[in-house]
Amino acid sequence: MAGEIEAAGGLVTGSLIAQAFEAPAAGTSVVKPDAGAHGACANCGAPLHGHFCSHCGQHAVVHRSIGHIGEELLHGLTHFEGKAWRTLPALAFAPGRLTRDYVYGKRARYIAPMAMFLFAVFLMFFVFGFVGANGIIDTDVPVAAGTPAERLTAARQAVDEARNAAAKTAADPKATAAERATTQFALAATTRALALAEPAATAGPAAPHQSWQDWLREQGRNGKIKVDTGIASVDANVRQALENPDFAFYRVQQKAYKLSFLLVPLSVPVLWLMFCWRRDVRSFDHVVFLLYSLSFMSLLVILAALLAAAGRAVPAVGGVAGLLSFIPPVHMFFQLKGAYQLTSGGALWRTAVLSVAAVITLAMFGALIVVAGLAD
Repeated sequence: MAGEIEAAGGLVTGSLIAQAFEAPAAGTSVVKPDAGAHGACANCGAPLHGHFCSHCGQHAVVHRSIGHIGEELLHGLTHFEGKAWRTLPALAFAPGRLTRDYVYGKRARYIAPMAMFLFAVFLMFFVFGFVGANGIIDTDVPVAAGTPAERLTAARQAVDEARNAAAKTAADPKATAAERATTQFALAATTRALALAEPAATAGPAAPHQSWQDWLREQGRNGKIKVDTGIASVDANVRQALENPDFAFYRVQQKAYKLSFLLVPLSVPVLWLMFCWRRDVRSFDHVVFLLYSLSFMSLLVILAALLAAAGRAVPAVGGVAGLLSFIPPVHMFFQLKGAYQLTSGGALWRTAVLSVAAVITLAMFGALIVVAGLAD
């Protein structure tokens, strides 16, 4: 329950941080405008001539009520200054136009890329906080009851019983041909089951029925996972994490959203190299591209997690994997083509390069957050 509460708190924090990046747009307000606003701005003292201060942008009407706090919170969560309904469709279906519009000054109608990124990341971990690691994929695989040795003993006992029944039926002069055939079939079936049980018992107990938490805990206790970083305190933290995999996963998740901004500087060099000869492209353009792209990918991961959690079964995994493997490169292709005004061929080879770079970057980022989360 604590994880869900913290996830909700993170979403609220993200929405308010994102809102702080957004300047108020003309004609929008957190509170109802007062057409008769006049006097001096409460913030900077400049004369007021409308609903907002022309000097600092603060609203002319200053409220001091508990209800207004709730109104601001609801606004931060749902409205994003009324720009979300224009930004989200463009982000999904016209990412190139969205990026280019923002880069070249058409910004009032859209959520700023940094605000969009912050909110998408906090929303993603909010969803993960409620879905959980086991809610996305069913990690427990049912197997037959008992250990391999117990199943082998039962199979041998069944063969003995079937052999005795067959011998008894064969010796009985009153037994019919159908009865003799039935006992012989039972003997053949149990003999086949014994033949399948013997290799499994010889190979030793497997654990396909184990959850990933139990498997990881067992590997740590058996010494199959070696922990030797050279720093005693870090080694102790990692071993402690292996004893409590759920808490370890929680710590890694916390590091992931706190360090998610590192995905931008890790990715900028690749984009810069692909456009280094173009004088009309600046580093600012790459950052805007990446922030909007990462925002879309975060929203896509949210959708995939919800679909997988709704399925709660292995068949749902195939569809989710397809969603995560097919849509991102298509989205990148159209965003590159529109944002940088590329030909289809130019966008295609850059999409291929960027896709490979994204996999490498995510692997580096994943290794970083696992080490940071377990060693902290």
